[in-house]
Amino acid sequence: MSEAIENLSVILLTLRNKLLVIFGVFTAGIILSFQFTGPIIEKMKVDLLPEGAKLVYVSPLEVMMLKLKLSIIIGVLLILPIIAFYAYRAISKRYSIKVPVSIGKGQFTVLSLAVIVMFILGASYAYFIMLPLFLKYLYMDAAGSGVTATYSIFKFISFAASCTAIFGVIFELPIVLTFLTRNGYVKYSTLATYRKHIYILFLVVGAIITPPDVFSQIMVAVPMVVFFEISMVVVRLVGVKNRLPKSDPSATAFGITRKN
Repeated sequence: MSEAIENLSVILLTLRNKLLVIFGVFTAGIILSFQFTGPIIEKMKVDLLPEGAKLVYVSPLEVMMLKLKLSIIIGVLLILPIIAFYAYRAISKRYSIKVPVSIGKGQFTVLSLAVIVMFILGASYAYFIMLPLFLKYLYMDAAGSGVTATYSIFKFISFAASCTAIFGVIFELPIVLTFLTRNGYVKYSTLATYRKHIYILFLVVGAIITPPDVFSQIMVAVPMVVFFEISMVVVRLVGVKNRLPKSDPSATAFGITRKN
């Protein structure tokens, strides 16, 4: 009994330390980025607001809450790599990897650069290509109906910032899925089996970050689906399909084997 309590104490202490690190980085990211949100908002207004449209604020605290939301988005982006590292280390200790991949310093540097480059590509695609076309289309559609487009600054900038961040993360799919399949955590067949569920998840994400109309949701969800399919092609070409013993059906589903 005392040994079980001691083990539980160690687990709780380890978990607390990790949560403190995550919370510390998250809080620091919010505090440090808050002072730069003003220029970011001005830049996004210049780059993305369609000509003829206007931005207004409808509550006294709207601009302040917008700055806070942008800071939170930056804070979340900062802690994502930390969470991914902790999750990978925890799973590696819990499960044995069927196809071990030794990552040296050179490979780790290349992998890190690839992650950064893919995020920049995804964010750039959303910010410089998708959003200008999408927002201009919505504006022209409203103008064609004889309506003057007046956007809430909070909703407009929040939508643009959320799309930019989400597409930056979406572009990491080839790297993440290839890493998971080559290490035996996930099988290609599993991803293919749950393809429809992933599509639904993309539609839900589109519904969360877009205005409440079906067309806007589809405009955001479709590029996610397309890039997921590109990722599946990369996984099929590069990933490793592992065959596990039939003695552990739950592990077989995810391409992992429990340690004894």
